[in-house]
Amino acid sequence: MKRSLSNVFLAATLLLAPHTAGGQGGYGRGGSMGQVRYGPSAPKLPGVELTGPLDSALARVTLALTPDQAKRYAQVYDSFMVATRPQRDSAQDALAKMNERLDGGDRAAAMLYIEQLQDLGKYLKDRQDRFESDLRRFLNGDQVKAYKKWREGEDQAAERKRRQDEVRWEEAGFRGQLAAGGGVTPEIKTALPSPSGVADPALGSQSVRVGRNLYITGQLGVDSSGTLVGSDLRAQAERAFANLATVLQAANASRRDVTALTIYVVNYHPADLETIRVAGAAFLGTNAPVVTVLGVQSLSHDGALIAIGATAMSAR
Repeated sequence: MKRSLSNVFLAATLLLAPHTAGGQGGYGRGGSMGQVRYGPSAPKLPGVELTGPLDSALARVTLALTPDQAKRYAQVYDSFMVATRPQRDSAQDALAKMNERLDGGDRAAAMLYIEQLQDLGKYLKDRQDRFESDLRRFLNGDQVKAYKKWREGEDQAAERKRRQDEVRWEEAGFRGQLAAGGGVTPEIKTALPSPSGVADPALGSQSVRVGRNLYITGQLGVDSSGTLVGSDLRAQAERAFANLATVLQAANASRRDVTALTIYVVNYHPADLETIRVAGAAFLGTNAPVVTVLGVQSLSHDGALIAIGATAMSAR
């Protein structure tokens, strides 16, 4: 039986959303602990350079690349990612260890990884700046502007995350006190804002982080203004996957971190699977996540044919 998106999403939310502790007290800035600060402020960490430039699949849509441009972009992007993989892997390993110490309330141990992350970030930023400068060789002026707009959005998202991390560093002190006293350390739910280039959802948050779990609402095939990119499933699916990649990157995650996809298709037919497989090749290739495809009668946006929600694991 076909179900409406609202009913399906409500059921999925009730089943999947972790329980978070409620109460009158708070952490860092809320409740009876509201005036307590656990300092220090969150250190400045690398941003988009840890995950790399705009990936090939998203660039094809965001920059409106021609087939020849898309091929050239994919070549230089793949070359860049291979060349910088050791540094990015080292940075992600250091970031994971820093977060592990921070989640355990040991800020001093977390700080040991900061200098390593900053050094790696400087190297990666220099390499990425050169990569982006070389794009002028085969992109036109409007496409370069579109890339700069994407980069500005990513930098803004990194700054928002830094401000959110201020709270995490404060919470670390409280977590440490709980651990020392034998208390249970709760996971904190954080609603994340919509990144630049992705329209806000009609209801609720674009994504929510609970610990290292990331829950992303169903992405539609719409542009940053909320306008549908086309009336066919292929066009909308490509944009929905591109929007998903943008939301993941803004949350310091990537398609490799996705563990489950839930895909809602209006008036679904089995033949639609091939269209979805082609549009989401970057997500559905090697080491693909668990995928559930559901046929529905309608979606929240009039004319929308597909919505793609995701669950991911990341190092924050």
